[in-house]
Amino acid sequence: MLPTEIIEVNRNNFVTKSNRLIEANYKLGVIEQKIILCLASNIQPTDSDFKTYTLPIKEFTNLLGLRGTPKYTELRKITKELMQKVFEIRINRKVIQVAWLSYVAYNESEGTIDIRFDPFLRPYLLELKREFTSYKLENVVKLKSSYAIRIYELLKQYEKIQERTFLLNDLRELLGIENLYPAYGNFKQRVLIPAQKELNNKTDISFKLEEIKNGRKVSKIKFIIQSVEPNKGEQLSLFEENLEEFKFANSVTHQVKKLGLKMGLQLTNEVIHSWEKYGMENVLLLMGKIKERKDIDNPIGYITTVLKTTRFTNKESDPKDLLDQTILSYLVSYFSKSKEPMSDWFISEKAIEKLQVHYSMKLDQAKAKFEKIKEELFKVLGVTDYTIIKSAEEKLKQQQEIEELLKKLQLTK
Repeated sequence: MLPTEIIEVNRNNFVTKSNRLIEANYKLGVIEQKIILCLASNIQPTDSDFKTYTLPIKEFTNLLGLRGTPKYTELRKITKELMQKVFEIRINRKVIQVAWLSYVAYNESEGTIDIRFDPFLRPYLLELKREFTSYKLENVVKLKSSYAIRIYELLKQYEKIQERTFLLNDLRELLGIENLYPAYGNFKQRVLIPAQKELNNKTDISFKLEEIKNGRKVSKIKFIIQSVEPNKGEQLSLFEENLEEFKFANSVTHQVKKLGLKMGLQLTNEVIHSWEKYGMENVLLLMGKIKERKDIDNPIGYITTVLKTTRFTNKESDPKDLLDQTILSYLVSYFSKSKEPMSDWFISEKAIEKLQVHYSMKLDQAKAKFEKIKEELFKVLGVTDYTIIKSAEEKLKQQQEIEELLKKLQLTK
């Protein structure tokens, strides 16, 4: 049994990591990275083995930027997903895949959480004598982007050299986004520029970018690294955060984020930004309608699906149209959970069955309603090989004729 140590969450603690670990390939969310770095900041230079670290839930959630009363269910979901994440590290001719954590326990009566690193990480976090990078935890806990944290570590390694150059593909790989933002312009605007702004304003280093081209295409990125005076960076960061908070507090976006927290959702700026084109008032309206529902496994995915499939207009919606859109969104959410391709007949049968159970419809009502929304449902699900019957009335009439024919056949027996 590894020794247990109750620790305080302290932003002034130092994170010390092997350079090889910093340059390993992995993709973690911003909260997941902060959990790892918070644990790493509690390792002492004299430690020869990992301990089981016990952290107070309240302090831990404050450090991670989770607002409101600490929720065990929210943290449990985060740590459960983190335990399933692995990083890849190359040793000679081996590529090794390793989990970050080996153990997590929630002590609900004590308001604490126990966490333990995977033993494989020992040579990369313990008794480091050379080829390591060290920095204060406060430099990363203030960052809101996972890319900014990774870029900070990669540049902090080269702070004394004052520059570092990456092949564009290598940088994408290190950030875990090989296939995301394939166009360089997008990559620059979504990853590099936001990270530059955050590092320049909130950490002890800043950087400028130089693009190195091969013909017309950017093939390499050169970072010019500068050290920042701690006080200057802190004051600028504080001013910016207060200014942003002032703007944010009076916006509809803030209301969406606030309502999300009440629903137990940690909505990132990226998610909210993707909803803006549908109208934030519509987002608020939709969130208000589903906030008490317990049957939605993935509320963020559900909201996104409803927004994509609902036609928003300035005039007041017909209640029947609104019901159709609600049903459509429910079915899209249900079928989207499957990763296997589905045939049109399977979707049809299952959808009618779901309408009967979930909306208490009779069989003929469910069939009629399905025919009305079938074309749009198949379109959203990407089903192309099906026959569209334009009129639900025609389909009903056809069904009635078949039923009457069957009755006649039974009478003639």
